[in-house]
Amino acid sequence: MHPTPVVPERDAWLLPHSSALLRPGETLYGALPVRLDPLVPDRIPRRRRRPKPEAEERERFKGWWRILLPVSFVMWVCALPAGLLERGAHHTWHGFRRLFRGRVWQGGWDSAAGWFVVTTRSGTDDSLGHDNDQLALAFTDQRLLLLSHPVLPEREAARLLGELPRGRFTLRPEPHPARHTHRVDLAFPDGSWLALEAAEREQVPQLTGLLSPVGGGRA
Repeated sequence: MHPTPVVPERDAWLLPHSSALLRPGETLYGALPVRLDPLVPDRIPRRRRRPKPEAEERERFKGWWRILLPVSFVMWVCALPAGLLERGAHHTWHGFRRLFRGRVWQGGWDSAAGWFVVTTRSGTDDSLGHDNDQLALAFTDQRLLLLSHPVLPEREAARLLGELPRGRFTLRPEPHPARHTHRVDLAFPDGSWLALEAAEREQVPQLTGLLSPVGGGRA
């Protein structure tokens, strides 16, 4: 008899969305929405960014439209300095917070943790940016699935962003600071790790159990 999948009641949409991506005979153990820790790098190296032809073409069209419409062009030009100032303030605030929060990932871009960050930040192919931080994790007896988090899940299916075979991820054994009440650390065999943030504090034990090698007898 298969165990009942662990899925938060408010995120019940994850059950059908995750089940639709299962292989024949694969068992779903649970699915939860998560975020990358707020201090995980929010910009990924250009060499790690995968091409997104459809989104890039759409953005080029918008760029020409701004130039052809004088008002739009002026507004776009005026917004550039504000964007630069906002970006600078963002990095300053992140640097300040990092002094007190401590490390939230380790391993660099060539590690498994780096792959996880790049895969999450890249998001879906129809979004131009590489700054996504929301996803859902679906745990099965074979894999860990990284899924997109649709804005309207009743209208849009979650998409598979990436996957890891079972045994290539686990709960990080070293404890994180107790004051980080929504945090759960994901570790990989190459020694890299990164911090995730549960959507709700009550979901931390569920996420911890699904990541544990012996959680709920789901080894």
